[in-house]
Amino acid sequence: MLALAGAVVQQIATKQFRSLEGKIRLDFDTSSLISDPLTQVRILLDHLAMEARILLPEPNLPAVPGIPAIPEFALPAIPSVPNVNIVNLGISVIDGLEAEGLRYVFDAMGSIASWEVWLSTKLQLPIITKIIGSFGERTTVCKCTAADVPDSLFQIPPGYTVITVEPPVLPEMPSASVLPSAPSIPKPWNP
Repeated sequence: MLALAGAVVQQIATKQFRSLEGKIRLDFDTSSLISDPLTQVRILLDHLAMEARILLPEPNLPAVPGIPAIPEFALPAIPSVPNVNIVNLGISVIDGLEAEGLRYVFDAMGSIASWEVWLSTKLQLPIITKIIGSFGERTTVCKCTAADVPDSLFQIPPGYTVITVEPPVLPEMPSASVLPSAPSIPKPWNP
């Protein structure tokens, strides 16, 4: 829901499934996205065209010499900005599920003032997320239930055309010893 007066409430129906192995499937409209965290392979299913696009993992970008590598992205992500205050909201029961809440309050984030996440302690899925900022308030509610999910839900359905999308080939980065040195700056002449 948005907090701005006269704002239109938009509801987007999506379904999310997670296997015991950590695979995730998101169903929305006429498409689904299957993600396997172990292989880093994602499959985009187009149910109208009956196509499955296999999106291979992105190649790891080489670190620029002298600059430390960026750590992996994890959910939920906490933006690395100065002056983030984390408020523990405790444990509450939401739609029959026990959930633990955290609120991230940003002093210098720009348009976002705070981000609140209520995570199911049993399912380890967000039940409610709330973002408050200059745009108003955006609340996302997830109706979560535990269920036995068949393995076929995380596989390409029979009869789908499989299309493999290759990641781009990145050029090799020269090692630090091969990089050209900075030009020398002549010293001022002192007679």
